Amino acid sequence: MMETVQAFQLGSSTVITLPKTLGIHPGQKFSLKKTNKKIVLKEEKLTEIEVEKLVKRLSGGLNFKYHPNPEELNKIFDEEYEDLLS
Repeated sequence: MMETVQAFQLGSSTVITLPKTLGIHPGQKFSLKKTNKKIVLKEEKLTEIEVEKLVKRLSGGLNFKYHPNPEELNKIFDEEYEDLLS
């Protein structure tokens, strides 16, 4: 699939918008490599530390002594929600 996009100036950066159909989301990180007339983007995976920071941010700052699985997290959040309603 070949599409044409146009670059534009935004402050001191040059920006190229990418079609939504590529499935790229805001905040995703990529490494960039330019060779001759090609620019290659490669998605970078989150490090373990970045994943932990993201989980803390999404959990509202709750500090866990262990890494709960999704079912345990749901139970914890349900209990927190019930406490808020009481």
